Amino acid sequence: MLKVSQPYESQHANQKHPRLNAREGRANLRFLHLYYPSPQNHSAMKSLKLAAETIGIKLSEHQVWCFQKYYEMLEEHGRTMNLTSVKGANNVEQNLFIRSLRIAVPAGGNVSTAEWFSQKRLIDIGSGAGFPGIVLKIALPDAHVTLLEARAKRCRFMEKVIQQLALENVEVINARAEGVAHNPKYREQFQIATARAVAPLPTLAELVLPFVTLGGVAIIPKGSNKDIVQTEIENSQAAAQIMGAANAIVQKLNYPGTAPTDHMIYWMKIRDTHSKYPRRPGIPAKRPITNKMAEKAINP
Repeated sequence: MLKVSQPYESQHANQKHPRLNAREGRANLRFLHLYYPSPQNHSAMKSLKLAAETIGIKLSEHQVWCFQKYYEMLEEHGRTMNLTSVKGANNVEQNLFIRSLRIAVPAGGNVSTAEWFSQKRLIDIGSGAGFPGIVLKIALPDAHVTLLEARAKRCRFMEKVIQQLALENVEVINARAEGVAHNPKYREQFQIATARAVAPLPTLAELVLPFVTLGGVAIIPKGSNKDIVQTEIENSQAAAQIMGAANAIVQKLNYPGTAPTDHMIYWMKIRDTHSKYPRRPGIPAKRPITNKMAEKAINP
């Protein structure tokens, strides 16, 4: 697990402001750019700050700085790595940062977003470049976040982001979900699990739900097409039931932000997952559990 002993503020609290002179000007300007973002950079994340407030998250100036730095790292490393197809500050802000925050929109009850995520263990399966896991960690720093990603290059990028932003209680795992879910350290250990744009719901049920503890929830964002989402939900009923989930709850979300509407799928874990699941790597995607397989699979 990557842990940074000192937060950003304390690391630099005793350092003198650099003096701009001919001899050291270039180095000092780099220092200023890294640790003291310009007002223009801060204003670029104004929409993000306002969007977070609509769901009860008040971002500090340091958190806004973290999002700005995260964006800069996406742009820099994206020139040599295929991190995301979303480019440009506004598109990243709306379609990656703000859209990721929709996972934190309360699905009911009187508990605020910050309270609900506080001290919770969350796993993001198929994190890619850190969406939504790193976004949720920056916005909700009390959460304990595990980022699970099969591609080593993207794991190294996420580790760099974590180090640069001095994020604590974040773990990056370079492995496939099918294998990690059988490790007692991670199996049924998370109150919240999510996966963004990884696979259809019948496959996701088998990949995600084995990580969720009893009483926990899997939150799966899906797109704007209601008919396609409804078909996926119907096709995943057997798989979700076999993995120990109650019937899916669906919430249509067009906020915060201006990105296209999402349908958020919630699976509450009500039974332990049988030890045979998930099946070996690749099988949940190649041969997803169908409704016709339900009776046989429930009684293996």
